[in-house]
Amino acid sequence: MKDIFYIFKFVKPYKTSLFSLLIFLLVYNLLSTALPYMTFTVIIDDFLPNHDFKSINFVIMIIIFLVLIMAFIDFLVGYIMSYMGSMITFDIRNHLLRHLQRLSLKFYSDRHSGEILERLNIDVAAIQNILTKELISLATNISKFIFITFAIFYLNPILATPMFIMILFQSAFVFYAVGQMHKDIKGTREKESKLIGYLQERITLIKVIQIFVRKKYEEFIHSIKSDKIIDQALRVASMRSQLRAVTMMLRNSTPLVVLWVGSYLIIIDKMRIGELITMWMYSILYIWPVFSIVMAINRFQESIVGVQRVKAYLNEKPEITEIDNPIKNAVIKGEIIFDKVNFTYEKEKQVLFDLNFKINIGETVAFVGESGSGKSTITNLIFRFYDPDNGKIYLDGKPLKDYSLRLLRKNIGVVFQETDMFVATLRENLAYGSNKKISDEEIMKVVKMTLLEDLVNKLPEGLDTMVEEKGKNFSGGEKQRISICRLILRNPNIVIFDEATSALDSQSESKIIETMKRVMQKPTSIIIAHRLSTIVDADRIFVFKAGMIIEVGKHEKLFNDTESEYRKLWNEQLKRNNNNSSDHERQREQ
Repeated sequence: MKDIFYIFKFVKPYKTSLFSLLIFLLVYNLLSTALPYMTFTVIIDDFLPNHDFKSINFVIMIIIFLVLIMAFIDFLVGYIMSYMGSMITFDIRNHLLRHLQRLSLKFYSDRHSGEILERLNIDVAAIQNILTKELISLATNISKFIFITFAIFYLNPILATPMFIMILFQSAFVFYAVGQMHKDIKGTREKESKLIGYLQERITLIKVIQIFVRKKYEEFIHSIKSDKIIDQALRVASMRSQLRAVTMMLRNSTPLVVLWVGSYLIIIDKMRIGELITMWMYSILYIWPVFSIVMAINRFQESIVGVQRVKAYLNEKPEITEIDNPIKNAVIKGEIIFDKVNFTYEKEKQVLFDLNFKINIGETVAFVGESGSGKSTITNLIFRFYDPDNGKIYLDGKPLKDYSLRLLRKNIGVVFQETDMFVATLRENLAYGSNKKISDEEIMKVVKMTLLEDLVNKLPEGLDTMVEEKGKNFSGGEKQRISICRLILRNPNIVIFDEATSALDSQSESKIIETMKRVMQKPTSIIIAHRLSTIVDADRIFVFKAGMIIEVGKHEKLFNDTESEYRKLWNEQLKRNNNNSSDHERQREQ
């Protein structure tokens, strides 16, 4: 019940609609309970034996009027339920989405995106189902059950008693069956969620699967995961079938018992024919609310799993939080200081060790070193995707934690090695995240700077061209230039280039480097590069090894030291380039 009360906060904005809905349903059930009594007991037992056709006509007119009222109520109920269902679904999904966006990157690194999407869709739909359809169904059928119970005991307590006993027996079995099913339903949903995440990953990596000829293996793994789900699903199906069988047995036998006992009561003059027909009708109507309550509880139990799963996400606390009253409106200049910073992604896997350095306002620095030496981790720390385990990071003389995340991230621009693009127009992708409204003239100016002008002019719809999923209609180099264009349009005070030219040919790279230099005249700039040719003009170069800075200096100083790690990196890169050139020459000769 705690889970239900937890999500009732989403109903609060619509409590007037919910209250109106319940009133309409109570009136509807009251009228539907009165109809059999008026139709059979009143007409057949009271007026028909006296040949009082005038009274019968009057009752018929009342019944027609009540039927029209019920039809109108039915229309109102359907409309209100649709309205509430749509709005509550939007509110829950929006609330969950806002919460997910506040969570730290570690939350996403520990989970499949398929699992997260399932909770945003299937589980949210399950909550909406509880708060509207199933909740209303329970309220409707419980009230109908109460009205009919009152009616049958008022009409004939002797005949009502066996009807009520049979209903109690069914109810007891329902609660037993639901309790048995809940654990298996929850387990099934968890396994289905993991399977969706697994399938989404495999679809994303379909090219790799085909290259390595692993189709049969993937089918085998999928069948193993599916078998576990099927076993639990079959146990649920078995219990559900038993539940349905018992319900259907009572549904068919209750009217028969009423007809049998009622016939005997008529024979001994303890009951009238119209009264028996009314009780027989109630016996049919009686089983339906109970059957509906059974099925609603059954579906309710399944939906509760969705509630618990969404609640688990909503209870997740972001690892990165803001202090009370953070700085929100400061002008960021760009001085960055790392003071004895240690950082660990996972236990016993430290990435940075006692890191100390200062980047001055407007300075261009480069981070170089072997893969895994901790260079890109610094980007994550500056953005506050993570906080250091020990030590402090300062921005413009104040601890990084003193700034609001919005202010901090609005003032930092980054170009990653892989450019992420949205399914939207090229214009929207280029201007994404800009700190002000950007005109087409401003966009085209930067497009020209980043060597994208020819591409945009060739596109049939220009800036209105739709970008396909993951930017499939653009090459790697084009996407890289789009990312750099996006950075320039954003005009941040701190820029980070994380392998920003890795997808470009040497000719394009040199031109883009010139553009980057113009961009980097004003802001504090950090270049993380494997291509050492891109960082020779940096004010300072930091050489990383195993999570520590082992050398600092300008290109000339570090390069001229034949024993330096920087010189070794240059020699290794030069050797690789020569080998690649030799391979190309041999291919041309062949």
